Amino acid sequence: MRVLLLLLPVLLSAQSALEAPVLAQVLDDEGFLTPVHGLAGNFVAGRRAPGPALLAYSNDGEIEWRLEPGRLIAIRDGAMATVPTTATRAIFRGDRAVLPESNETWRLAGDTFVYSSDEPLAQLAGRVITWRDGKLRIFQRDGAEEEVDCPQEPDRMTAAAANWAHVSIAGRAHLLRLTPGKVELFVLPRRGRP
Repeated sequence: MRVLLLLLPVLLSAQSALEAPVLAQVLDDEGFLTPVHGLAGNFVAGRRAPGPALLAYSNDGEIEWRLEPGRLIAIRDGAMATVPTTATRAIFRGDRAVLPESNETWRLAGDTFVYSSDEPLAQLAGRVITWRDGKLRIFQRDGAEEEVDCPQEPDRMTAAAANWAHVSIAGRAHLLRLTPGKVELFVLPRRGRP
């Protein structure tokens, strides 16, 4: 019995700590990719991913977009496409990247970029999202329409995970849950310095 009591602290200290599930990846205030752990309404920011600061990022589960200084990158099914650019802002909408400063739209066709002059609707993971009169309106893939209160027009919106969008409102980060019947807007807590 004494041996068991002596070994118990050793066994307990060897057990790894439980970690909340990774919900999405978002850019923090300094432009570094940071995982968000938790469940709806209860979030905590994790450790920054190593690598360069990003100017914009999105991942809707199908395409991972990255705007780094000097280049635009799209990754789909392990294949990476890159195009040089001087843009410092991008809006990602499904398979398109809109670069407002240069008035360009790039479409990902297979694993290559195609210059596109057509401007798509504000789509996010197959959904259309609009803002008007203090509300975000989400048109789901099945045609259902849902609303959520949003007093100010978002500065930008990008996919964060399959059913989540990263929304910036007046410079403050939010997560928008897009699950049909459970649409909700959450304020992300500010992350302390590393």
